[in-house]
Amino acid sequence: MPLALGGVHILEGASCDECADITKKFEQDVARELWGAPRNSYDAPSRRKKKRPSHIILADPERPGRTVKVPYSEYPAAMVFYQMGKAGLLEGLPDHVDISSAWKLVAISDRDKATAFIQKYDMKVPSRFWHVPDSFARMLAKIGYCHLLTELPVGSFRPICLPYILGTKPNPSFVVGGTFDVAPPEEVGYRLQTAAFGSCELLMLVAEIRLFSNKGTPTYHVLVGDVMGVANVTSVLQKIGYFTNMEDASIASVAVGESHWTPRAWPLPFWNTNEQ
Repeated sequence: MPLALGGVHILEGASCDECADITKKFEQDVARELWGAPRNSYDAPSRRKKKRPSHIILADPERPGRTVKVPYSEYPAAMVFYQMGKAGLLEGLPDHVDISSAWKLVAISDRDKATAFIQKYDMKVPSRFWHVPDSFARMLAKIGYCHLLTELPVGSFRPICLPYILGTKPNPSFVVGGTFDVAPPEEVGYRLQTAAFGSCELLMLVAEIRLFSNKGTPTYHVLVGDVMGVANVTSVLQKIGYFTNMEDASIASVAVGESHWTPRAWPLPFWNTNEQ
């Protein structure tokens, strides 16, 4: 989880300098362009806090020419999230079909802070942000990939999300998705979970991600990687806690209930398992 989102854990030596520059760029797009104002308003973690502005100049949306200077601590800036449907791969779509245009925007804000702002400054709360769906999806893919690497060793699965993180493949909506239904707020600040579906011979690994889950935010999924072969699938399932003994691993398939990451069909028709 990036520091800008409250992450405190570090995977030492996880990236070479070239890859770190790539991931830094799209993480900064989200932290500064999409969430710059709310991060300032709520004093979110930053490596550049001394350079953070203390005030913001806001234009009154209903009175042209009127502006007010507001301390960031009083500005109820909304955090904008993308609500997504299933990743393209789960829908059986080819990897060149970009479905990010169907994503919706939802704003999460502090109602009490907004009420105080309106009363003090006699204006509606204006909001501004840059639309960065590609960077947002790549950030989710990176979070999901890193999460799986805390549970499984490198080489134990094929990281199908990696080319989308690094930008060598376009259209991260092929492996990143979510649900349009927003679950109730949770007690934890953010939630990362591992899921899996498939058969004893071919398994898909999924990271479920909910950022700022205590604020009632959307839930996302990332198709992180796949595992082939009975022995490899059994080993991975044991490591992520699906099985407690070898007798449990004799089942023919991994049973899952209906979820936002459940595929429309399995095997996935457009995923080439021989691709390296």
